[in-house]
Amino acid sequence: MTMHAQLDRTYGLQRRAGPLPAFLDDLLSIEMCFMLYLTAGRYKALPEFEFLPVDPTMLFFALTLGLIIHKVGAREMRLLPLDAADLLVMGFVALGIVSVFWSSLEPKNIDKAWRFVLASTSAYFIARILVQDPERRDRLVRLLIGFSVALMAYYAFHRWVVGISMWELENTGRIRGNNYLEYGAHAGWMFFGALAMVVFGPRKWLVPALAVAVAGLFLLMLIGARGSLVFSALAVPLAGAMLVIGRRRDGGGFQRLVLLLVVLAVMAWAGYAALVAVKGFSEASEQLYTLERLSGQISNEATYSLDIRAEGRDLAFRRWLELPLFGWGLGEFRVQLPTLDYPHNLLLETLMEMGLVGTVPFVALQIIALFACLRAIRNPDSSWIEMMIALKFLTEIVSHASVEGYLGDNRMYFTLIALALCIGRSKPQALKPVYVR
Repeated sequence: MTMHAQLDRTYGLQRRAGPLPAFLDDLLSIEMCFMLYLTAGRYKALPEFEFLPVDPTMLFFALTLGLIIHKVGAREMRLLPLDAADLLVMGFVALGIVSVFWSSLEPKNIDKAWRFVLASTSAYFIARILVQDPERRDRLVRLLIGFSVALMAYYAFHRWVVGISMWELENTGRIRGNNYLEYGAHAGWMFFGALAMVVFGPRKWLVPALAVAVAGLFLLMLIGARGSLVFSALAVPLAGAMLVIGRRRDGGGFQRLVLLLVVLAVMAWAGYAALVAVKGFSEASEQLYTLERLSGQISNEATYSLDIRAEGRDLAFRRWLELPLFGWGLGEFRVQLPTLDYPHNLLLETLMEMGLVGTVPFVALQIIALFACLRAIRNPDSSWIEMMIALKFLTEIVSHASVEGYLGDNRMYFTLIALALCIGRSKPQALKPVYVR
């Protein structure tokens, strides 16, 4: 057995052999199926996919699961490591299922329990199996960023090239209900990927990454998702803090971060000036929908949606104080407040429905993932993808503890936790020759 074959067998790094180009290798992979499962809620609502006879969510879930079972059976993929993090999630899932029995046992409770098991936590376990291999981990992140770029191109094409207005977009299903949140989330993935590549990536991709970062931030200012814009903006100083903590060897991270800030400032000024020149001041302000919503929030002129969410968070906190240990049972929030499915705060939702018994293992899981991110940040050899995962998780954990999150279907966040748990580990080093005198 050669040295490289022995290393591959030891660390589970399987190299793909064959004539396929790298991008086809990505497209014809298990990670592609898994990514399409994670993002099915966005694209299956589009008019172009209404003809599909099968629900894409269930289709790609079954396909991903089947391919993993085949790979594990062929000994080409490892099972779950069953470490402390996995045991915490298993306990969390068990408590969530059991909590249904002391809830109201309404159809809403049962529905959320099924979604909790089949959507949120199943995404974690599938991701944990896949991302044990760094090659598969990197591929999954690349596919998520690539899908986000493609979706934003679709959004931009239909909004500005075809010329569909915001109201027409809502009526055609391209933007319906809270789907602006999903568009904002994917614009966030696009910006985070570009930010990590600019600051931590190879220099040869600097110019394309700058262009994607500018496009991502521009879209975030237009779509209407305030949280995505705020946390994406906070990621910029966080990337600077990561450079300080990490003491990276290349020394060019700060210069590239400053370059990004300069480019963003110049392009923002030029873009706004061009928008005012073409559309006029009032219509230009309407186009910058996210900034308009933030302005209304700061001036207290348009706070209806925030008031509803604040009411939901207040209800969740008060209900938790009534039953602090075991909570009211999974799905009970939307039974008691039918006008709001969830309180837009994952921590309060978990406390109300599962009590301290369910919240403690979930918080412990996120703390383990947080330490893994800190380990990756301090490792000067971490790749730009690892730094992007750490950057994304650090902002998402704050977001889900304040204004975001839903236990019933939060597959992207649970996948991000699985990704965060696998970074920062020491990589296999080449065997050095030993000289014997």
